[in-house]
Amino acid sequence: EEPVRLIPRLRDWVDTYYPGTKLALGEYNWGALDHINGALAQADVLGIFGREGLDMAFLWAPLSADEPFAFAFRMYRNYDGAGSSFGDTSVHASSTDQDKLAIYAAQRSSDEALTLLVINKSNETLASTVAIAGLPAVASAQVFRYSATDLQAIQALPAQMMTDSGFQAIFPGQSITLFVLGGATSAAPAPSTLTLRPTETP
Repeated sequence: EEPVRLIPRLRDWVDTYYPGTKLALGEYNWGALDHINGALAQADVLGIFGREGLDMAFLWAPLSADEPFAFAFRMYRNYDGAGSSFGDTSVHASSTDQDKLAIYAAQRSSDEALTLLVINKSNETLASTVAIAGLPAVASAQVFRYSATDLQAIQALPAQMMTDSGFQAIFPGQSITLFVLGGATSAAPAPSTLTLRPTETP
């Protein structure tokens, strides 16, 4: 069964009939905003919106800043509590199993840091390689995670060590993990593509 091409189809219509028209998705809600499942869905949706170049979207629901869905937004907009955000220039990223372990990537124009967000939508702990083509020398990446372990906080984790081709990492079930490579304190990465390959369940 073919996936729904909602945003790409709208983009095709705009390009054909109304070039330059902005695209908005109004009053969406994937539900479970008070549960980790809702946070995972929201993080996935935000990644898709960015990847597909959606101009505007409106979450329609009674909102509370301490519910899990809000932490999905924080993973993109304020992951460290100091206003640091996901990148604003999309970088091509793909997973060999996007339905289970999804990846989104972007470079931040303010300091050229590369940001990678990985969402484990399964209940299983998954190990994966993250292959990064064209990666300059970066010794390590900052790591931040939101998961069912603590629904009221984003955890800052030990640095992820890098190689010249990427890294290997373990992703707990039902978790959102953000990697921040480079930036103001180290060489700025400028990769051409990223590939996530789930390899095993430890």
